[in-house]
Amino acid sequence: MSLIKTLSLAALTATTSFGLACGGGDDDTGNTGGNPDAGAPEGTHTKYVVDELIVPANASQATAVALDLDGDGIEDNALGGLLGALGSTAGLDLQTGVDEQLSAGDFILLASVQASDLVNANNVGTYVFFGDNPTPAACTDVSDLSTCGKHLDGNGSFDIAANSPANALIGGGSLAGGSLSAGPGSVSIELPLGDAAIQLDLIAAHIDVSVDASGLTSGKLGGAITAEDVDSKLMPAVQSLIVGLIEESCTPVGNDCGCVEGSSGEQVLGFFDTNDDCMIPLEELNSNSLIDATIRNPDLDLLDADGNFNPNSDGVDDSLSVAVGFSAVSAAFDLPAGI
Repeated sequence: MSLIKTLSLAALTATTSFGLACGGGDDDTGNTGGNPDAGAPEGTHTKYVVDELIVPANASQATAVALDLDGDGIEDNALGGLLGALGSTAGLDLQTGVDEQLSAGDFILLASVQASDLVNANNVGTYVFFGDNPTPAACTDVSDLSTCGKHLDGNGSFDIAANSPANALIGGGSLAGGSLSAGPGSVSIELPLGDAAIQLDLIAAHIDVSVDASGLTSGKLGGAITAEDVDSKLMPAVQSLIVGLIEESCTPVGNDCGCVEGSSGEQVLGFFDTNDDCMIPLEELNSNSLIDATIRNPDLDLLDADGNFNPNSDGVDDSLSVAVGFSAVSAAFDLPAGI
């Protein structure tokens, strides 16, 4: 059952940044989440750079950007639903960090839509890459955010970053009246959590977006994180973020955590520190009832018993869904060889 429909949350306040950049993957069979029945992409490439990334701030936004990742007719966005619920119930502001990092060029997401026509077409491919070296530079004064975003005016040119996979395709797409729907495929996402960034590999990646030559609007991008990646990558990053919040606003003295009243550190300790020792190790975070019921509770059955992409095949939920909104403007960059 979708967490968006069932989630109830206690209040939690924290401050963080949550950015997203994409690359990586293909549309082959196996655990990449590919579509072997789709035709190869055909037509010309129209290129874009993401200029807005929308992280759900409430349950309504989480539902609005959700996508049906497993073909059961239910739109999925469990992680987005959790973030949205935290935003609405506890004032968690993720969007400000996303906007600042995107404007400053801390992460750049490039996309190319390959289609025979941008209004109506089949066999449409959407390629996504990490970007680098924007021209013009993102900021005229890197210490002043008001001077940033220069590379997102629709006239920017970019390099594909050296660490960007070259075969980053969400295939199986079709365009109808300028609306593109594509997937499944595989996409790598980069999430800056505080000062740290982690790369997670999404399976069953899908995209829905309105397309024209000048930009992409009303976009939704989603996929799923395997339970293994949740435990090995996402949870350690969340724990590191929480430790950083505590260190910023709390100075323990004896049995007193010494937190600034109303600070994020005080709030997270109050929510997660069950033994009142002013620390939250990974084991304590994992045992928290909210975390155990949400982030560590997969909502989709996407893999079979052998780990291959085969939705709803064995009745075991093994992946956590996530989706965000986005828009993009025109951009120039050279495609990797072979695309």
